[in-house]
Amino acid sequence: MAWYWIVLIVLLSLFALVYFAGGYAGFRGSLRRRKKKGASSRMQTPDPNLQLRHDMEAAGRAWLLEQNPEEVELKAFDGLTLRGYFLPAARPSDKLVVFAHGYSYNGPDQFGAQLPFYHDELNYNILLPDQRTHGRSDGDWIGFAALEWRDILDWADMFVQRLGPDTKVVLHGISMGGATVMNCNAHNPPDYIKCIVEDCGYTNGYEMIALVAKRDLHINVPPMLWGTRFWFRLFTGKSLKKDADPYGNISKCKLPTLFIHGAADRFVPAEMGQRCYDAAAVPKELLLVEGAGHSMAYFMAKAAYEEKVRAWLERWMGETVAA
Repeated sequence: MAWYWIVLIVLLSLFALVYFAGGYAGFRGSLRRRKKKGASSRMQTPDPNLQLRHDMEAAGRAWLLEQNPEEVELKAFDGLTLRGYFLPAARPSDKLVVFAHGYSYNGPDQFGAQLPFYHDELNYNILLPDQRTHGRSDGDWIGFAALEWRDILDWADMFVQRLGPDTKVVLHGISMGGATVMNCNAHNPPDYIKCIVEDCGYTNGYEMIALVAKRDLHINVPPMLWGTRFWFRLFTGKSLKKDADPYGNISKCKLPTLFIHGAADRFVPAEMGQRCYDAAAVPKELLLVEGAGHSMAYFMAKAAYEEKVRAWLERWMGETVAA
C-alpha cells in the first residue's frame, strides 16, 4: 500500500474519531440531563456579585415555598412529564406570567427573587415550570430552545384553559429561557399571549456552544462541533443550528418584545442581545444594564429593571397596580 493511502486512512480515522467520539463527548457535556437546583456549570463566567444573586435567589425561593404554591404537571408533546409550580394572584386577575428559566437552572431558583414583584405588586398569576431535563421535570437531553419553546406554549395553553379565555399572558425568559421565549414568538404564538420579556438570550444554540467551547474551554476543533450537531439531531430530531435559532427566525416574530441584557455579560455577550434587538421588526425596547454580568441585570439594577418591566406590561397587558 502506497504511503499516501496510509496517511489518508490515518487522517480519515482521526477525523471520524474527533467527529463521532469528540462530538458525542461535547454533546453529552453540554446537553445531557441536568437535574440541578441552580446554575453551577463550570462554563459560567465568575462574577464578583454572585453572592448577592445567590442571597436574593435563596430568599425568593423561600418566599415562594411560604406561599404554598400548587405543584402542577404537563404531559409534553413527546411524552415527557414536565413539572412546575403555580401561584394564583393575590386578588382575582386575568393576567398570567409564564417563566422560562435558563440552562442548568430551575424555575424557583432562577426567578424566585422576581416573584414578589409579579405577585404582590403587579397581581399576576404565576406559572413557574422546570424546563425539560431540569429541576423536577423529566428528560435526558436539553433542547437549547429547539424543544423548550413548544413546552412553554403548551404550559400557557393549559393554564389559559384553566383560568379562562380572557386571560392575558406574558412570557418572561432568562438566558436559554430568553432564547426559548424568542422562539415562542417566532412560532405563531396564540392571541392570548400579548408580549415577551427576553433577558440575556442568545442568538443561536450552535453559535453559543461554539463560543463557550472556544472561549471558556479552549476547544476549537470544528469537526468536534460538527459532531455535536450530528448527535443533537440524532437524539432530539432537531437542528442545533436551525431549530435553536432565535436570531435566524426573528423575522417571524409578531409580539412586542422587551430585550434586557447585562452590558458586562461575558457568557452570552451583550452583542448577541443587541443583534436580536436590532433585527426584530416588532414593537420593542432595550434595557442594557451597565456592569451586569450574565443573568445579573435584575440583581444589579432591581429598581430600573422593575420600572422597565412595569411600564412594558402596562403598555401591552393593560393596567397594573401602581408602585
